[in-house]
Amino acid sequence: MIKIAHRHEKKYDALTQYLKRNGGIQVTLTFTQFDELLFPKTGLPKTARKSADWWLNDYKHPEKGAYGWLNSGYEVAHVNLKKEYVVFNKLMKSKFLRFNK
Repeated sequence: MIKIAHRHEKKYDALTQYLKRNGGIQVTLTFTQFDELLFPKTGLPKTARKSADWWLNDYKHPEKGAYGWLNSGYEVAHVNLKKEYVVFNKLMKSKFLRFNK
């Protein structure tokens, strides 16, 4: 009998996968898009709608969504709570960090 290992999905894996598949240099998502496309069952957390701190590029607080976009190679460039959208920029590897051997 063959056992199939099921990967345990984290809360923000949908965001990671969305950005990896559909992202460009810059991606803008409205809060409605988060609700409908990424979190149809739960919606975007209420704190994300009210606090800019929720959108910090911070791995230290997994209850927030940062690992969802950081793991896909993006960072939050701008969030507008009043107009309900967020802009992600693709993280670029710096050419200056390469060492010649």
